Parts: sequence; structure tokens; C-alpha cells
Amino acid sequence: MLYTVYAIPNLVLPLVGGIFLDKVGQRNGLLLFTVILCLGQGIIMLGGYQLSFPLMLVGRVIFGIGCESMYVG
Repeated sequence: MLYTVYAIPNLVLPLVGGIFLDKVGQRNGLLLFTVILCLGQGIIMLGGYQLSFPLMLVGRVIFGIGCESMYVG
């Protein structure tokens, strides 16, 4: 389940992320995607400490949004 919620948004987001990188520039885009990635990882960590699987799922979605778009950059 954790991998599924990571992968589903990334069916489309790398394409959108590439267009976004062209608009704002590579440096600013990579910085934004890295911040999103770290935010998602922090939410996953918080969900693990609180033993909250739904919170971990939300963090995994946010992590996936930042990670795959960062790979495009």
C-alpha cells in the first residue's frame, strides 16, 4: 500500500514537473521539489512515531510527488 500511494501520482506528475521546471527554472524547481520531498519524509516519520498508518500514507504521497519530479530535474 505504501508503494502504491507513492506510484499512483507519478503516472502524470513527472510530465507536469518537467513543464514546471521549464517555467520556473531548474534550480528553483529542484529546490522546491527537494523541500516537498523532505516534508513528505518528515510526515512519514511522524506517522511512524505516532503509529498512524493513514498519516504515513499521506506522507508517502507527498514524498512521491517531490521525489519523481526531482528525478526529472
